[in-house]
Amino acid sequence: MRKLSAKGDRPMRLGRRIEPYLYLIPAFVFLITFTYYPFIKNVVLSFFTVNKYREVREFAGLANYVRVLTDEKFLQAIGNTLVYVLATVPVSIVIGFFLALLARKRSRLSPAYEAMYALSMAVSASVIAMVFQFVYNPSMGILNKLFHTNISWLTDTRTALLSLIVIQIWANIGYNFIFLLAGLRGVSEEVLESAQIDGAVGRKLLIKVIVPMVSPTLFFLLVKDIAYAMTTCSFTLILSYPVFHSGGPNGTTETIMSYIYGKGIAGTNYNAAFAATMVGFLLSSVLMALSLLLERKKVNYDT
Repeated sequence: MRKLSAKGDRPMRLGRRIEPYLYLIPAFVFLITFTYYPFIKNVVLSFFTVNKYREVREFAGLANYVRVLTDEKFLQAIGNTLVYVLATVPVSIVIGFFLALLARKRSRLSPAYEAMYALSMAVSASVIAMVFQFVYNPSMGILNKLFHTNISWLTDTRTALLSLIVIQIWANIGYNFIFLLAGLRGVSEEVLESAQIDGAVGRKLLIKVIVPMVSPTLFFLLVKDIAYAMTTCSFTLILSYPVFHSGGPNGTTETIMSYIYGKGIAGTNYNAAFAATMVGFLLSSVLMALSLLLERKKVNYDT
């Protein structure tokens, strides 16, 4: 009887071991179908010549990459993208952190100003773009009226990229604020009181105690914002392409993704689009790797 029961237990044990993996099958199917397969296909096709009907003609080797990397517009798009990342990511995180500090202590008005600070997270990119298009309007915009200027913010080569950077910062603040507020409210009051008794007050308390305790959240937002800034082109396409049919005046707002859109979707030049996509992926990978190096030195997971 014991032997029979032992044999009968084996299928049950095997079923229990397999069961968690069965739940993961739909996720794996989704990832393979919509992420890994298109990526691998893009890698392969970047080494071939493809016509406008996406028919493979011949092996091109590195010719597509050479054409893209010698294209002044693409090199400008890389520079614009890096400026975009370096400007929007830290500024939006710092502002979100400052607002979270202000809202950390609950009060009767907490729901009101929390909703106000997080508002940008609930607004779509198209709506944000339309609102700022009115703000930047050279004749009716509130910005020119407020500062008594006459600047065409979105069409001037000196201000076009800066204008989109400001929009992206505002769009990121709400998301960053929500996560940082949750992180700050999770900091133990007892730990803060102990640190204050030991002499950690003001800026010292902030830098030595609060920031290390929310560093995992800061790291998550850093990685998320870098990935998003490297792959976004919403505001460029909405505010620049309808006017210039490209990335802003003289390409000043062109990003890697908008360049890929212009070549692959608008221009059906898939050879350039495939190669540009891989270059953008490699640049994003480098930035992610640098972020992971920062995690080892600056992120504190101790509670």
